Amino acid sequence: MIPRKLEALAFSFVMSFLMSGVMSATMLFLESTTIYGAVVKWPKAWLIALLVAFPFSLIIVPLTRQLLAMLIISSE
Repeated sequence: MIPRKLEALAFSFVMSFLMSGVMSATMLFLESTTIYGAVVKWPKAWLIALLVAFPFSLIIVPLTRQLLAMLIISSE
């Protein structure tokens, strides 16, 4: 299992891994003329997307949490 101190890193990795996979597949299927062409290109596109998404999510996730903390009204 993952230690609690690595939770933010693990969250960012899993989120960026899944989202980059979905988004790279979506964009390839939209622009490709054949399903085969999209499937063949997808692993490389996913890797590139992940290499961009993971570092970016390390910055965006904490900023998003701070923004939401300011916007959400406590019911206490």
